[in-house]
Amino acid sequence: MVAPEGYNEIVILQTERLILRRFKPADLTGLIDMFADSQVMKYIGPRRAMTQSEIQAWLSDKLHRQAHELTRYAVALKTTDELIGVAGVQVEAGIKDFGYYFRRSYWGQGYAREACAALLNYLEINLKIRDYEIFIADGNASSIRVMAKLGMQATKRVTRSGEQGHLYERIHPD
Repeated sequence: MVAPEGYNEIVILQTERLILRRFKPADLTGLIDMFADSQVMKYIGPRRAMTQSEIQAWLSDKLHRQAHELTRYAVALKTTDELIGVAGVQVEAGIKDFGYYFRRSYWGQGYAREACAALLNYLEINLKIRDYEIFIADGNASSIRVMAKLGMQATKRVTRSGEQGHLYERIHPD
């Protein structure tokens, strides 16, 4: 598919309904809606709603890093370019960590599965990256269901940031 006009430099991937692209300053409003929501943040980052200044710093960091390293990308609706979530791989403590999160008003509509499936295929097929980790906390039933729909399996029980959970991965036949 062809990217909507004006997006060619920033679009990473497209799906039927979504664009995965680099962040832009105008995404701040959608990020505030997402990161200031304690329900969204229950299993992410500081595990609490973030302040506006923390969110601005997060966006500033992504705007700086996205041009030259693996990072998380904006997930936007193809029809409006409205930011609805974040997905991607970023290196944390030497580990390629795959993560995703969506604004609560977009939960339960298949967007996480759609974005993650496209991005994981892109990482594995185009970038030849298979050594990423996906941590899902035990209580995060929605993300556990997304992993199952993506053909991922829990392979190792671990503790991250004081939380019990599992690392998930695709089991490749090779």
